[in-house]
Amino acid sequence: MKKLIFITLILTLVLAMSAFASRTRVLTMGNNNTILVDDANIWQFPSRINDYPGLAIAEIATGDVAQFGIHWRYNDDNPWVLATYFDNMAPLQTDDLMNGTLVPFDFALLDNRRIHILYGRMMGGNAFGARFSLNQSSYDTTSGTPVSSIKESFSYYQITFGLSDAARTWDVAFNLGVGSWTDENDGLVEFNSNGYYDFGLEGRIFWTGIDWTRVPHAKLMLSKRGIEDFGGGNAAISANTFTSTMFELGLGQVYTPASNVEAVLDFGFMFSSVKHKFEDIVTPTNDIERTDKIKTIPFFKLGLDAEVFRWMDVRFGATSNWNRETDDESTIGAAIEYKSNVARNATYLGFGFHWGNFHVDTNADPQLFLEGLNFISGGDETMNFQISAIYEML
Repeated sequence: MKKLIFITLILTLVLAMSAFASRTRVLTMGNNNTILVDDANIWQFPSRINDYPGLAIAEIATGDVAQFGIHWRYNDDNPWVLATYFDNMAPLQTDDLMNGTLVPFDFALLDNRRIHILYGRMMGGNAFGARFSLNQSSYDTTSGTPVSSIKESFSYYQITFGLSDAARTWDVAFNLGVGSWTDENDGLVEFNSNGYYDFGLEGRIFWTGIDWTRVPHAKLMLSKRGIEDFGGGNAAISANTFTSTMFELGLGQVYTPASNVEAVLDFGFMFSSVKHKFEDIVTPTNDIERTDKIKTIPFFKLGLDAEVFRWMDVRFGATSNWNRETDDESTIGAAIEYKSNVARNATYLGFGFHWGNFHVDTNADPQLFLEGLNFISGGDETMNFQISAIYEML
């Protein structure tokens, strides 16, 4: 019994030591952020910010530092953590939940990614965390004779609350995002908002054995996008409403056969449905309804992280979604249905480098190993699709 307790403690320490990683690490291990213990968890479960004070993290993509943040730790007697992140990415767009843009603004949205703030502390024996993200930009111009004016803006606020028990055997999170916009021309509304929100609830539990940890998890997401077209008049002439529902249930396993090897497998099913309703207020016979459904039965997420040298790890990952997809579209007197059964797969290759307190995780381009460096092959491929760099300040 004492031996079992000792082994369990050692494995717990090993898992904790490997936890300083990144979004890139969990991606290259099969997009397994839900079942891996990692600092990337803070974006899904903000209560985990309490486990990662004193970090500086840079996410590098598309030839630039896309995001940079620092985790600040305060008050030694009753510690709490505050993290501040800033993005350098394209503006957040309005979306219609069907891979399209919701609001047809006259001008392109200005940069609107302002800040992410994460806060965490122990409360009543449990770890509490919260994340707030702010996106907002506006455009207001007048010109010409007679005077013509255009006023456009878009805001999206997101807040997530998370809670974990003291032993970190479970995590839960609640997420709410709310968006709004203005789209006016010469003082008249062109497109009006009729609901823009996202709601999410998810959780996971850790069941730990000698060399494995099983992680059952579940997620629910609800969203709505509503827009009314005023056509420059005083009343709406048409309306589009998009609603979506997503539910996921899975069981993951983290297998640690040795202190320098970690293999993960996640298995489960997911259901998602997006409904689009177009209402022509002037001519109701033009109304359209469309429903896109995807049943992923099952999905697989597979990953491996193994030490090659003391300063370097290699990572492999794969995902496979066995989708049954249905697209139903109906108008008055007509209906169209499309069905497909397809496996949507993705694979990943990554490396982790460690030099003291500095860690670099890469999402590597496999073409590099087939053709060699560009100065040898004459090609123009990138060496990495994505890089995460972390420095432990404590």
